[in-house]
Amino acid sequence: MKSRTLALAALAVALLVPSLAPAVGHAQSSARRYLEQKHEEVNRILRRDAASDAARARRDEQLNRILAGLLDYEALSQASLANHWGERSEAQRERFVSLLRQLVERNYQGNLERILDYEVSYDDETRRGENTIVVTNARSRTQRRQPPVEIEYTLVRRGGEYRVVDVRTDGVSMVENYRNQFHRIIDRDGWDELIARMERRLNEDAG
Repeated sequence: MKSRTLALAALAVALLVPSLAPAVGHAQSSARRYLEQKHEEVNRILRRDAASDAARARRDEQLNRILAGLLDYEALSQASLANHWGERSEAQRERFVSLLRQLVERNYQGNLERILDYEVSYDDETRRGENTIVVTNARSRTQRRQPPVEIEYTLVRRGGEYRVVDVRTDGVSMVENYRNQFHRIIDRDGWDELIARMERRLNEDAG
């Protein structure tokens, strides 16, 4: 599954990391503040020494835990599969969610050094029905002539906390990209082939 979809997901999620300065003259809003708190947690972890394999393993475990609290993997999986979600058994759904989570985590970890090059600024949040939209702009610190990347996070409030259910990078939706790719594979080669490709991708990354 070497595709633009996974690359976009990795970049959009990983760009949550850089430290952010609140916009002057704007009150902190709850969804926006929630994202900022996640950034602060990640930065505290990244500032710790991770020179040894054991230290890096602890760092990755802590980062994955934060990521799990940020992204709603089941909602992302259900939206990405659309009508195919209802056709699957509970065991198949659980397997798919697990594989998608692991792929996102691997890509996130692989982009840590790259995304630390970016500084991120926030626009105000807006409501769209039950969703809250937070728009950010990420600009490279070293290549200032490059245009900023606009990243729009869609959040829902569940159990008293916000969870990210989609990310748009320069107008391109992570969910829509996943959906297009997954549906193409399922319609052409079947469900089992989709799962096999996801597993192969994880094995390739592990190697």
